[in-house]
Amino acid sequence: MSIRSALTLLLAALLLSSCSGWQLRGQTSVPSFESITLQGASARLRYTLEDLLEPNGVLVHNQSPHVVQIIDEEWDQRTAAVDDRGRAAERELRYEVTWQLIDRDTGAMLNPPRRLTAIRSFAYSPDNVTATSDEEDLVRTDLIEDISYRLVNQLANASRKIQD
Repeated sequence: MSIRSALTLLLAALLLSSCSGWQLRGQTSVPSFESITLQGASARLRYTLEDLLEPNGVLVHNQSPHVVQIIDEEWDQRTAAVDDRGRAAERELRYEVTWQLIDRDTGAMLNPPRRLTAIRSFAYSPDNVTATSDEEDLVRTDLIEDISYRLVNQLANASRKIQD
C-alpha cells in the first residue's frame, strides 16, 4: 500500500510541475522583445521593471520599437478596521496600474489598455507612527513588486501573440 501511495504522490507532483500555467510566486515569464521603452511610469515602478527585465535580456531604452505606456498609476488607502475607541487599527493600500503596448513606428495599440490591481492590509498604530510609516513603506514596495511581476508576465503573453 505504501508503494501505491508513493507512486500516486509522485504522479501528482509530476502532473503539477508539467502544467504550463503554474509558476512559483515571483517567477516571471520573459517577453520575447529585445528591448522596450517605458513611458509614464513612476521612478519606483520603472526601476523595479528594469530590474526584472534587463537580467533576462530585455533592454529598457527610449528607442525601442515597442513602447509600454503606463496610462495611469494610482494609489488609494482606506481604514480597514477600527479599535474599540474608534481609531484606525488597520489600513488597506490599493495600487492600480493601467498600461498598454504601442508600436512606435505606426502608433498602433498592440493590446487594449489593461488594468492591474493589488491590495494589501497592514496594522496601523496611531501611537507608534514611526513603525506604522515603515510598515506602510514595506507594503508599498511589496505592491509595486507584485504589479511589476504581473506586468512582465502580461508583456510576455503579449509578445508571444505579436510573434505569432
